[in-house]
Parts: sequence; structure tokens; C-alpha cells
Amino acid sequence: MCAFDIRILGAGDEPRLEAFFARCPDLTLFQRSNLRHAGAVDDGRRYGGTYAAALVNDEVVGVVAHYWNGNVMPLAPAGGDAARALLDAAIAASGRDVVGVVGSWDQVAAILMHRTLKGRVAKRCAREILFALPLTELVVPRALTTDNITVRATDDDDLPLLAAWRLEYLVEMFDLPRDGATWDAASQDVASLHAEGRAWVVEAQGRPVAFTGFNAALPDVVQVGGVYTPPFGRARGFARMAVAGSLLRARQAGAGRAVLFTDVANNAAQRAYRALGFEPIGDWGLVRF
Repeated sequence: MCAFDIRILGAGDEPRLEAFFARCPDLTLFQRSNLRHAGAVDDGRRYGGTYAAALVNDEVVGVVAHYWNGNVMPLAPAGGDAARALLDAAIAASGRDVVGVVGSWDQVAAILMHRTLKGRVAKRCAREILFALPLTELVVPRALTTDNITVRATDDDDLPLLAAWRLEYLVEMFDLPRDGATWDAASQDVASLHAEGRAWVVEAQGRPVAFTGFNAALPDVVQVGGVYTPPFGRARGFARMAVAGSLLRARQAGAGRAVLFTDVANNAAQRAYRALGFEPIGDWGLVRF
């Protein structure tokens, strides 16, 4: 039996959730950013989710969130049984399938042993490295000081091109098909990031050559994600410039820290991020069914 009570939290419980997630700030950027956008309400809107909480003496000690897009994000008490019990409650309340699992590697590994997930074929199951950077220590690439390279916020005219790039990103990252559903998802992703001021492009001599965004953001910290360089621009440092330029803007806006994650096998990305000053702080997990 579980040594805690399980409860689905909702509207009005946001302060309790925020306080719990704040205990592990680098691991919970998605959750905290989603709460800021949608609250603890699951009505099908973007960023909304169901929050199954473990409580001891009415104190939140663990949460498994099941979001609008099917992603599960666990931060449960020690022991896989707890994480899986919370997932049972979250799935029952949300009524959604599990499309992916995101979080620290130990939490993801525990969730993958759930009876509904064990043995499922994943399009991507990656152990990744979580990196962090105090923005006062950002190393800006020299190329960004030239007149030929600029990083700017996206504008409306960029969206068709960026949706096409995002589609290719989803195909490469998650082995999704090039079909209407993937195109719709790509278009919605870039439109939301653009509308929220969390998307940037790199231009070389006036031509877009790379993209980056913040897949989660709070006033004091941002999480870099969705970095993409089309094949014609790869191995030229454009992705590193994109990330650096976006972080300069975040720093100017008051953020003091950035986090990101990348595959343990992606040595090129690791070199690029280390060159900006990022250092590894833990293991991350990313699964897409």
C-alpha cells in the first residue's frame, strides 16, 4: 500500500504545486511554465494538464502531471511504485493516452515500468544530459559581433518557413511521419512560440539559417528547446549563435539562468553548449511513443 494519499489537484491548488516544484527548479521548468500559462486546470487547452499529487499530512510530496499533448512529467517520491500509482490516478482523471514521458532519468525509467507502458515500442527513448548556465557566465560567439550575423525575434512572415523547419525537426527527433497531422503540430508549435515571444531566428547576410526557442520560460529562468538548423547551414555554428542570441535577450529581460538538455550521443551539440558556458547538472529522459 502507498504511504501517502493521492489526490487530483485543480483550480486553487496552484500555490501548492508551485511550492512543490520550486524545490527542484531545474527539473520542473515545464511544469512551472505550464502552470503559469494555464493554471492547474485540464480543459484541453495548450499547457493545461491533470496533476495527480501524493500527499502526506496534506503536504504535497510528489506529482505526476499528464498534459494536454499526452506528455507525462513525473516528480514522485522515492520508489517506482509511487510514480506508477500516481500515473494510474493521472490517466484515470485525464482520460488521455500517454504520448511521451519527460523528466529526470530515474523518474522516467520508473514510469516506463508501468503496466500500460512496459513493452510499448517508442519512436524515441533517449537518455539525455541536463545542462545549466548562469547567464552572467554566457560566452557570446565572436561571430555575433559582426554585421553579417544577427539573431532576432520571429515575425509573422517567418511562420511558413519555420513551420516547415519544425516539421523536419519533429521527423528527425521523433521519427514522426511527414503528414498532415505532423504539419499541424509543427504549425501550432511555432505559432504559439511566436505569439508568446519565445522564438528566434538567426540570419546570415539577411537569410534565415537557424531557429531556437524557449520551450519553457519564467521571469528568472528559461529552458532552451527546439533548436534547429536546416541541412544547408549545419556545421557552421549557427545553432550556437541562435542559442547565444536568444539568451542575451533573456538576460536583458531579467532572466538569470538557462537550462537545456541534449542526447548523450550528440557530441556536437554538447560541444556547442559547453562553448557557451553550459555545464552538466544531471541526467534527463525523453520518450515519445
